[in-house]
Amino acid sequence: MASPQNGGRGTPVREPKAEVVRAIDESLGELLGEPCSRAIYYYFQLRTSLRSEDVADRPEAFVGFLREMFRAGAQVIERRIAERLCARFGVDVRDVGGLDLVNLIKALTSKR
Repeated sequence: MASPQNGGRGTPVREPKAEVVRAIDESLGELLGEPCSRAIYYYFQLRTSLRSEDVADRPEAFVGFLREMFRAGAQVIERRIAERLCARFGVDVRDVGGLDLVNLIKALTSKR
């Protein structure tokens, strides 16, 4: 898997954590619409005391929240977020097939 520093394209990803948040925002908005996306973040903050900006640092909390809220439907959301993350970081989605969303986020945001 390409490191976030090279983005898999030779172009540095300057703010990997911000890119993670953007990818999640775009995925939620695309799948559920902007009002629903805002509601998800609102209830995430209410439930966990974490903000959307904290997702890259605490992906397990966000993914757990999605699974609790959407149950089996969370798989579709997680898959879309993973696809968007791979596209943003220039990583082939086939290269991360064994990683769940939590570990994908951790791998993409870790300093190497």
